[in-house]
Amino acid sequence: MEKTSSEIKERIFAKVLEEIKPSELEIRQTTANVNRLMGAIKSVVPRSVEVMVVGSIARGTFLKGDSDVDIFMLFDKSMKRDKIVKLGLEYGKKVAKKEKGRFEIRYAEHPYVRLFIESIGMRADLVPALKIDNIANMETTVDRTPMHTEFINANLSSRQRDNVRLLKYLLKAHGIYGAEVKTEGFSGYLCELLIHHYGSLQNLLKSASRFKLPLIIEPKTKKELSESSLINKFNSNFIVIDPVDSNRNVAAGVSITSLARLVLVAREFERKPDIKLFYGKGFSKSESDSAISKLFMPSGLDIFIILCNMPKKSEDVIYPQLRRMNLQIRNHIQKNGFTVYLATQLISKEKGLMVFVAPKQILGSKLIKGPDVFIANASSSFIKKHRNAIGFTISDSTIYALENTKYKSINDVLQALPASMLKHNDVDLSKSKLIINEMPKEHSEAVYSEIIKKLSI
Repeated sequence: MEKTSSEIKERIFAKVLEEIKPSELEIRQTTANVNRLMGAIKSVVPRSVEVMVVGSIARGTFLKGDSDVDIFMLFDKSMKRDKIVKLGLEYGKKVAKKEKGRFEIRYAEHPYVRLFIESIGMRADLVPALKIDNIANMETTVDRTPMHTEFINANLSSRQRDNVRLLKYLLKAHGIYGAEVKTEGFSGYLCELLIHHYGSLQNLLKSASRFKLPLIIEPKTKKELSESSLINKFNSNFIVIDPVDSNRNVAAGVSITSLARLVLVAREFERKPDIKLFYGKGFSKSESDSAISKLFMPSGLDIFIILCNMPKKSEDVIYPQLRRMNLQIRNHIQKNGFTVYLATQLISKEKGLMVFVAPKQILGSKLIKGPDVFIANASSSFIKKHRNAIGFTISDSTIYALENTKYKSINDVLQALPASMLKHNDVDLSKSKLIINEMPKEHSEAVYSEIIKKLSI
């Protein structure tokens, strides 16, 4: 008997789940390690401080091999923020010493301790926060995180938790999982809310294949809304209202590009369910240094890489600056008459890389579009502005100026970037290195991975 589309999809889900769901042994080991760490924390904090596990481990949605844990130290809501931060760092350092682990001070809205315990292979974020039962008492955004865990644990079934795992894995394969600034993708909590809202991964993908903007989802009531006031309130066309805080858009960090990628993946899965969609387009690490040239050279493409030093700051601080500079440089290249097919940026081994892929181009002249000839003052001003042009031509009623180009190639443009484009806050390109059609070996894997991600659906 021929299987239905729904049955085929469920068989695919079951097969992928076998690979990505932690085994009972891994779950027991992770639980034991978390309990050990919880005990160590409780031994150094006062009884008045509640210690709570949050995140994917607490919600039962973590993937195989991902045992990173988020532990909150919840202080009485009467305490001042500065004091809980100071005490949180102090307690975190004591735990690190007790567990013979190393630690880093990380920064979100306020500092917290990231602990590495090599003996059990675990990374833990120890975060100080206020213990609240009402969102009105929230001082910082982290204060509501325990409420997220409570909502998910009260509303997701065991089957839905497995669906969350599948969704995370699918999004990872297509480079759109993670709320980090560099990814602009779907957070774990957003994945959980989407499965809660649509009921299953199969329903989510079916709906996503038909998504249209604006899209406003309210998981608390499992409704889709159409109030234009919410679009203005959140300044977004993709809104998922936090069920524990109606003033927060959980999807605020998701770029339209990431959402569009999910829509295309969903449409492809609806058209032809295939397990390959869960694995993305792979590549060989050992051949990544030569793979770029094999990928682009037969297509008559050039690849330009600007390699620069990175300041010792968080990627969440640096990455938006790299992205802004990349866009500015791309626009500058195009303004000078050249085409750029792909532009991206990444951080690899404490270096910043801006990558531009373009067709081979040598320009001696360019055609500049002017106004309609019948707009008298405008066309006269255009001719005056371009009085040194080689000549003018008219197509229908539009005038064009044919001018010599200032730059013959993209290489020329990049070699002569204006000073205003060389520095943005913490990122300085004044001592950067321009590499053309070659791949710095130590960064080849990162660059190739980023490009494959951009070219794959």
